[in-house]
Amino acid sequence: MSKALVLPLSLIVYGALTLYAPSQLAVFSSGEENILRHAREPLQAFFQSGAHSPLYALLLKAAPQRGTVGPHWAGLLCGLAGIAAAARMLRSLAGAHAAPGALLLLAASPLLISQTRTLSPAPTVLLLVTLSYALFWTYLRGGQLGLLASWAVVSILAFSAQAGLIYLPITQALIALTYRTRYPQHQGFYWPALAAVTGLWIVLFWQPLNRDWTVHLAGVTPKQSAFALDAFAALSTGVSGIEAIAGAGLFALLLFSGLRACADWRKDARRGLLVGSLCAPYLLYALSLGNSALLVGALPSLCGLCAMGLRLYPRWARQGIWAVLLLTYCWSYWHLYT
Repeated sequence: MSKALVLPLSLIVYGALTLYAPSQLAVFSSGEENILRHAREPLQAFFQSGAHSPLYALLLKAAPQRGTVGPHWAGLLCGLAGIAAAARMLRSLAGAHAAPGALLLLAASPLLISQTRTLSPAPTVLLLVTLSYALFWTYLRGGQLGLLASWAVVSILAFSAQAGLIYLPITQALIALTYRTRYPQHQGFYWPALAAVTGLWIVLFWQPLNRDWTVHLAGVTPKQSAFALDAFAALSTGVSGIEAIAGAGLFALLLFSGLRACADWRKDARRGLLVGSLCAPYLLYALSLGNSALLVGALPSLCGLCAMGLRLYPRWARQGIWAVLLLTYCWSYWHLYT
C-alpha cells in the first residue's frame, strides 16, 4: 500500500468504526448523564466542584446536543485530528517504515473506538498527547522559540482536558535531562517554560488531584497488582479477563520485540521518548487513577513500539501476524457492539 494512502485510510477506518450502529450512541449511561449535566453548569461551578476536565466541559458545551450522534461529535472530531497528529508523532519517533502500520493499529484500536463512542475526554487526550510529543521533539531538535511557545500552550490545554496529563511535561523534562549533552543548546529557554507550565498546573489542580490520589493510593494493596495486567489487556485489546488473553499475548510479544528494536535508546533520544511516553501514562493508570482517558495517552507509543517490533520479523511472518491482529480486533469489536 502507498504510504500516502495510510492517513486517509486510517481516518476513514476510525470514523466508520466510531459511527457504526449509531442508535447505540444515543443511549447514555448514568455516568454519561452526569457528565452532560455538569457540562451544562457554569464553568466557574465546574472548577469549584474539583473536576479534572474543564476543557472537555467546554467542548461539550460547544457540541450539538440533538440528533443521534449529538454530543459525540466533539470526541469524533478531536479523535480525527488526533489520528492526523499521531501520523507526525509516529513518523518522528518510530521511524518512517514503522509509522504506517502503527497509525493503522492506532486508528482501529478497540480502546480508542470504545472511548470515542462514550462521552469521554479520551479523544481530546489523544490529540493533545500526540501534539505535545511532536512539538517537544521538534523543538528539542530545532530550538525555535515558536515551537516552545506552542508546546507550552498544548501542555496547558492537555492538563485542562485531563489534569493527570501533567505527566507529559514531567516525562519530557526527564528526557531533556537524560539527553542534555546531546541537545545542550536548546535547553536555556525550555526550563523556564516548564516551570511556568507546572506552576499553573499546581495553582489549578494540585489540591483536588492530590486529594483524589491520596484517597486512592491509601486503598491500594499488593493483591491489586493484577490490575496492571488488566490495564495492559484493556490498552491493547479494549477488553479484559480471559477474552483478552490471545490479543494481549500477541501485543506483549510485539511490544517485547519493539523494545529490542530500541536497544540504542541511550544514543537515540527518539527511542527513549517513545518508551517513556508508554510507561508514564500506563503506570499512572495502573497505580493511581484507573482513568481510561489517561490510558489512551499510552496508545500511540504502544502502537509505535509494536509496529517497530513487527518489522523485525520476515515478510511471511508479518503477514500472518497482521491476520491474527485483524482477528483480535474483530473479537474486540464483537464485544463492543453487542
